[in-house]
Amino acid sequence: MNKKSWPQTAGVLLISAVLGGCASFGPDTVPDRTLSAEQLQLAASGQQSIAADWWRQLNDPALNQLVEATLKDSPSLKLAAARLRQARAAVGIVESKDGPQLDATANAVDLHYDPLKPLLHKDYLTAYTAALVGSWEFDFWGKNHAAVSAALGQQQAIAYEGQQTRLMLTQAVVAQYTQLQRSQAQAELLAQRLAVAQSRQKLTQARINAGLLPGDNQRGNEVSIEKLQQQQSALDNDIERARHALAALTGQAPQTQAGLKAGKLETTPAPQLDSLDANLLGRRPDIAAQRARVEATDSSVKEARAEFYPNVKLTVFAGQSSLELNQLWKSESTLWGLMPAISLPLFHSGQLQSNLAKQQAGYDMAVQQYNQTVLDALRDAADAVSGWQNSQRQLKQAQSALDSSRKANDAMAARLRAGLVNKLSLLDAQDALLNQQSAYTDAKAANRLAWATLNTALGGGFATQPASR
Repeated sequence: MNKKSWPQTAGVLLISAVLGGCASFGPDTVPDRTLSAEQLQLAASGQQSIAADWWRQLNDPALNQLVEATLKDSPSLKLAAARLRQARAAVGIVESKDGPQLDATANAVDLHYDPLKPLLHKDYLTAYTAALVGSWEFDFWGKNHAAVSAALGQQQAIAYEGQQTRLMLTQAVVAQYTQLQRSQAQAELLAQRLAVAQSRQKLTQARINAGLLPGDNQRGNEVSIEKLQQQQSALDNDIERARHALAALTGQAPQTQAGLKAGKLETTPAPQLDSLDANLLGRRPDIAAQRARVEATDSSVKEARAEFYPNVKLTVFAGQSSLELNQLWKSESTLWGLMPAISLPLFHSGQLQSNLAKQQAGYDMAVQQYNQTVLDALRDAADAVSGWQNSQRQLKQAQSALDSSRKANDAMAARLRAGLVNKLSLLDAQDALLNQQSAYTDAKAANRLAWATLNTALGGGFATQPASR
């Protein structure tokens, strides 16, 4: 073969390698699939929705202020915001690889060469160079685009996780505030029951002193008063714990909410919910986050596949080079160059195949994590719906029992005025009424908690948004 034929032969070999000599992808795999609405037996998407500020439906200024403070000052949300900033910076790093690169370089290199010694009395020369070097990698196969998509997907997932943190914090504030409302209302009712018990004790003692009752009749009253006082201490502790929890949620020291007085525990508004549908269940930030991770890992698989194709890179340089420092910036010392380069992966001891298999396995993991999140969300939502419905029934039952107890108390008061019963009978009826009011308060608090859980399980008004760069 003559020398002139070498370039042609090399060109033919290079084209042949580009067209057919790429490294093998390895064994084919069938990627896992995400669960569909049909598989989950969910109804078609409807028009039902949850308000983004759902807690404001309670019309409680103190609660609104606590939620706003939490969403502004909570360390958990500040941590989520820092993670999002970090993810955005990571996107910028990946995006930078898809554009031109420019560097400045300057160096002085000693070139050793023995024949120079008789002429220069030394065996080396110093070469001075100052240049700008630019490069640009052509993204023919979409590798850089896939890498950017993967980074954006991870950023989107982190943003949605921040929304999930926001939602869970809001639910926690509503729950602790409801607990504070319930404990303070119960403390007021308990104080009234204690007053009734003390009145019964005084009336019983008067009758004992008059010889109308034996002395041991007072023992039951004493036990009742002691139990009520124990309940008072427990409620005081519950009130303080709720205040401490609210202070922590709002990013403050425990004693900052020491004087917090919750608003009256009113009836909770009923949500307009007919049934679970795919649209409503899909409005959950945790599901959206897992979906974004699935899309991000799919892009990572595409990036790994692109590694098997040729890489084309263009490098240019321009600058000055001279063997004498004082000649470096003269026109005759100018140099420039253009260096196109192509690299083709042929054999990497299984590195490319292993990386592709790793990314494919990561995709399957993300799909199954998404599927598990959807199943857990569906269970949570179903539990929340049934919990709300049960709390509604229990609230109606407690209301009915309270109405009956109130009627019984009114009837006993009328009988006392008619002289048909004594004061002790009326005190018993009053205690029964207060006890039923306590049960009704618990039912209202449970209904409020079920309502908050339902709003949270259905996404709390979350709406997906594209990732911002």
